[in-house]
Amino acid sequence: ALFDLLGVIRIYAKQPGKPADLVAPFTIPIGGTVLDFAAKVHSDLEEQTKAAKVWGSAQFDGQTVKKEHVLRDKDIVELVL
Repeated sequence: ALFDLLGVIRIYAKQPGKPADLVAPFTIPIGGTVLDFAAKVHSDLEEQTKAAKVWGSAQFDGQTVKKEHVLRDKDIVELVL
């Protein structure tokens, strides 16, 4: 409820070949995209990101989505550079 009040969603990062870090989520505004998430991780990643693999809001887990894909609360995202 607190996240809704603040207008943010939680996004969990995943490194290739490793499990997702479900302890420390990144927060982005509701309606945020893969690019918004990449910018939160590191400013250089926003320019380098081509796509992402998403677990949660994608049609199937691990689906590759475009960088304009709108993320949902508790999505797990692996950036594709």
